[in-house]
Amino acid sequence: MNEIAPLRRVTIIDIAKAAGVSPSTVSLVLQKNERISAETRNRVEEAIRKLGYKYNRSAANLRRQTSQAIGLIINDICNPFFAEMTAGVQKGLEGTEFLVFLVETGDEIERQSRVYQSLEEHGIGGLIIFPASQTKPEFLERIAAGGTPICVAIRRPPDADVDYVGPDNRLAGRIATRHLIELGHRRIAFLGGEAKSPSRIDRVAGYQEALQRAGNAFDPALCVESRPTRANAISDLNKVLDLPEPPTAAIGYNDNVAIALMHGLRRRGLEPGRQFAIVGIDGTSEAELAYPALTTVALHAHETGRRAAELVLERIKAPGKTHENVILRPNLIVRASCGTR
Repeated sequence: MNEIAPLRRVTIIDIAKAAGVSPSTVSLVLQKNERISAETRNRVEEAIRKLGYKYNRSAANLRRQTSQAIGLIINDICNPFFAEMTAGVQKGLEGTEFLVFLVETGDEIERQSRVYQSLEEHGIGGLIIFPASQTKPEFLERIAAGGTPICVAIRRPPDADVDYVGPDNRLAGRIATRHLIELGHRRIAFLGGEAKSPSRIDRVAGYQEALQRAGNAFDPALCVESRPTRANAISDLNKVLDLPEPPTAAIGYNDNVAIALMHGLRRRGLEPGRQFAIVGIDGTSEAELAYPALTTVALHAHETGRRAAELVLERIKAPGKTHENVILRPNLIVRASCGTR
């Protein structure tokens, strides 16, 4: 019985012989070095096509001690906000040789440490991270001190000395609350988000400021914290609707929570946008497709991802540059979920 001989792997030396150039010239072409003339580049590329050469980028990275992988650590892969942010990261890396390694933490500190360690072991050239709620500044600063270019997105632990890009969460909470107050609501709930989340802390602070400026007392019973899942959102809604003096409107910690609140209202026989007003915070594309279409405060997820990628690329080129703090201004998108008063 004849055995099929395995195909021999085509090497740079084979390409060099076929193109009539040195192996170092082939290597420079593969690295897209601009010093190579167009005529020589075309000859080498034609030889690569004819011989079926496959470039081993991992081996090349190992030789150069560099990596074309950017780690992206997010909280919830099912949340549309993070899908849009990931698309923004991809846009920011467009035209470069960098690819994204995406991992999820589920907002768990221990899992965050594990996935980061795994990314480091696989070799990454930079990191974009949406930190878990209780992340210490030292964790992020230790990554930066270890030489990995890092940019924190959306949720920044206080005093962390690293590049950051995200929205003004305090203003987002204020905008959402002020809109409901202007519609005539006085009993306004804020539902979802974990108590120690920096984003929630800022959004609730803005919510309280808007209430205070309007002369409305803050009622702790209307401000319910929980992990921002749809099931928890409905449970939180039931808590405030069962109060002796229930709210007439609610702000969801994010769009995912707000959309769940509308489902919860229907279970209670209330029609969102007519009998109860809902505002989300995120500005995801899913908000526009909800029924009724969700009024939301846009936090510009795509722009956040794009800018974060740019900051990491800048840090790779200039490791010693001053850390940047990019704050994106949120804006209100008014739709049917608030109705009119």
